[in-house]
Amino acid sequence: MTMFGAKGGESQGGVGPGYPRVVTALLRNRPYRMYWMGQVMSQLGSDISVVALAFAVFAAGGGPADLGLVLAARMIPQPLLAVVGGAMAYRTSTERVMVGAHLTSGLSQSAAAVLLLSGTAQVWHLILLALVTGAANGFFVPAQQSVVPQIVGPELLQQANAMLRFPQNASKMAGRAVGGIVVAFAGPGWAIACDALSFFCAALLLSRVGVPLLRKESTGHTKAVKDVAEGWRVFRSQRWMWVMVLQNAIALMLWLAGVQVMGPVYATEELGGPQPWGLAVTALAVGLAVGSAVAMAWRPRCAGPLICGCMATMALPMAVMATHGRLAVLSLAMLIAGAGVDTAMVTWTGLMQERIPVEQLSRVLSFSNVGPLALVPLGYVLAGPAVQVVGLNAALALSATGILAVAVIPLVLGDIRTLSRPQIEPRTREAAVA
Repeated sequence: MTMFGAKGGESQGGVGPGYPRVVTALLRNRPYRMYWMGQVMSQLGSDISVVALAFAVFAAGGGPADLGLVLAARMIPQPLLAVVGGAMAYRTSTERVMVGAHLTSGLSQSAAAVLLLSGTAQVWHLILLALVTGAANGFFVPAQQSVVPQIVGPELLQQANAMLRFPQNASKMAGRAVGGIVVAFAGPGWAIACDALSFFCAALLLSRVGVPLLRKESTGHTKAVKDVAEGWRVFRSQRWMWVMVLQNAIALMLWLAGVQVMGPVYATEELGGPQPWGLAVTALAVGLAVGSAVAMAWRPRCAGPLICGCMATMALPMAVMATHGRLAVLSLAMLIAGAGVDTAMVTWTGLMQERIPVEQLSRVLSFSNVGPLALVPLGYVLAGPAVQVVGLNAALALSATGILAVAVIPLVLGDIRTLSRPQIEPRTREAAVA
């Protein structure tokens, strides 16, 4: 998602092999090891720079409104270029698209670091460079989402996806803590420089993954347009897919507007400031790690209801804040929501990878990414006016209600209620880690 086998009585799910054997089997797989390390490096740099971004805008003479423009500039190109990126990954090479996107982002962040360190940065510079970074990410996301099933067998697909989530969740805590230290002692320019270096290192690692070409021949631009059309045809033909993508888009918009915009306001007005909010966000990160651990040990068969149920947990923090909840209750709600979100994300990723043929995967995933990426900026824009019109607590209550509604409504469809993942025989799993 921009979020989620055995026989007889085990039909509702399966428990995979033990952690040590799974980790050993995955890290012995050289393509997966290179890919995992590249993702770790890239994510760490990005989380360091997240802390620096606001201070970089302020150092360039901007204010909160300018920060909003920079954030929007990074987000807007992604849904516009995701479809092109998915087709390009199929038409040329998934590996080349990933490496090219990382090199582009590295150059963009390098330019931002140089401008900041030289004291010549202006807000329009940061907006332009954010557009470049966002465009590169638009190409990268559909390409990278199709890599794992090309380098890992189906018997370890669930665990491989979950293992990728561990460093991402850890980085949300460690990377942002490091970013805060770098900004405090060296300034935002050096934190942005760390991000640039991480992109270049990740590009080097990803260049050694060795993803096989999905299509050997190159037949020109006309065929590339047909590739996009083929991806749309497959996406549109699967009702369960486009319904759940729409579900995710609305829920993610409400979730991010609540957590990233209204949450800090609630913390300031009712919890006493940023420090308690930091504790609540830390609880969310812990919950995400718990979700990754659950996904490593459990491969659910009944995917549709599970994803919907996990999505419903996202309403808990909004409901707690809407009812003037204390920090302890809010932190518990954040932990539960984080576990639900990550379990849903891993299950959804595995479901797509198992149900869509690998040669179509990047093109189909490019369309599944468009909705969530397109609606998130709308949520950011509407959150402020909603608070002004109906009040903070009412706006949070509306967000909670909306998330619950979109989590439950798809279950009226039979193909969502019965949506399941292919069965993996236990003997196959054992052989995979022998």
